[in-house]
This record gives sequence, C-alpha cells and structure tokens, in this order.
Amino acid sequence: MTSKADSESVVTEYEAGLLRISLDRPANGNAVTPGLIADLMGAVAEAEDRDVRAVLIAGSGTNFCAGADLRHFAGKLDRVADELQEMATGFHAMLERLYRLPKPVVAAVQGSAIGAGFGLALAADLIVAGRSARFSTGYARLGLSADAGVSWFLTQALGPRQAGALLMTARFLGAGEAHSLGLIDEVVEDDALPAAAEAAARAFAAGPGGAYAAIKALTRAARGNDLPAQLALEEAHVVRLARDPAVAAAMAAMLKPRS
Repeated sequence: MTSKADSESVVTEYEAGLLRISLDRPANGNAVTPGLIADLMGAVAEAEDRDVRAVLIAGSGTNFCAGADLRHFAGKLDRVADELQEMATGFHAMLERLYRLPKPVVAAVQGSAIGAGFGLALAADLIVAGRSARFSTGYARLGLSADAGVSWFLTQALGPRQAGALLMTARFLGAGEAHSLGLIDEVVEDDALPAAAEAAARAFAAGPGGAYAAIKALTRAARGNDLPAQLALEEAHVVRLARDPAVAAAMAAMLKPRS
C-alpha cells in the first residue's frame, strides 16, 4: 500500500513499512519556519504509527535544511527572543519525539545542513550524505549559542572541547571531514544519494524491528548507566527477543551445512 500526504512545507509518503519525510521548501533551502515545524510534527506523528518500520528524512532541491528562515524575523526584530522561543519550543518538541522513535531513522543530506538542519540530521540513526553536503552550527555568526539539540548531539559524538570549538567557530564541515569525525555514516556522489539512502531505509524496514528498538534503547541508556546496569539491561532485552520463534529459525538456518 502506498499513501502520500502533502502539507505546506513537508511531504510524507508511506510504502511497505517505510515513511519518507521530505522537507519541501526548496526555493528557501528548506529553511525552518513555524509552519515547517508544525508540518514536521505532523510527519513525526505519522511515523509513530505501528505500520511504519523505518523513516527516511530528506530535503527537496539542493539543500537539506539551511537552518532558521531569517526572513521570518523581518518586521519582528523588536521581538526576536519571543519569536525564537516559540520556534525553539515547537522544534524541540518535534525533535524529541523523532529521537524517541523505536524504529530506525535515516537522513539523506545534500547541500547545507545548518543550525536546526544540522540538529535534525544528527537526530537520525544513520546519515547518508552527498559529496555536496556541508554542515555548520551557524549560531555564533548571529551571536547565539545553540538549539535543536546541536550542542547535545555534538558533545555526545565528539566530547565537550571539540563540540565547543565547532559551536564557537561555526565553521563548515564538508562531507569528508564530517565522515572522518564520525558525525555521518556514508558519503556518496550526489546523484547516488536518493538511491543509497532509500536502500538503507528499505533494509531497515525489512529488518528485525524488535532488535532495532532494543538497540536504540540500549545505546541511549548506556550514556547514563554504569557497566552492571548496562549488563542487566542487555540481558533483559536479549532474552526477551530470544523468545521470538524467528530467532530460533534464524539460528537453525545458520546451522545448516553449506554445500
């Protein structure tokens, strides 16, 4: 079954367990507005449906997401803080729901992923980037610090010193450097990006959903657990999953003699 839903700035399409979420403001670099935040929240709500087994997030046009749309603040410069708080509150609520999804999320990134766009990409479980991809925190260029989880994701991945340096300099990372730092998982030619990201997401949709959910729970709990607590959690998950007859079937298949 295939279904498609269009909103003002986000398009969703469901097929065979995979939900594609496409930011659809290409003329504006898929920049973030209150409308896009609301549309993304609706898309994440769709992703919570039990029939969705994997999610693919992409941006239309030449950029993934260029961060906040500064044109939204034109004529509101006397109340920037209030506007920014409203947008941050909505974006953060959406991002937290996305991050909590117990199913794999793949991001396909080309062109710019700046500020909130960087945070949206980092919330994914797997990031496939085209060679044109460039990442920047961006905030310090406006005299700001961070939002969209960027300071948290970068600190988890790189440690506080390196994360702080990227936030303070707001410099751009090319796809190669981002890959070498472990921030993204695969770099492909831009024309191969849609197919590569789709293949990864489809593989997840066809894979062991229960195991993926447990892996996400384990790796996130590990940030706060000591070793005994993590070992206990691992045992609980692996034993629960082993009760699924599919596990015994997979073991039996591997035990068959190979000709």
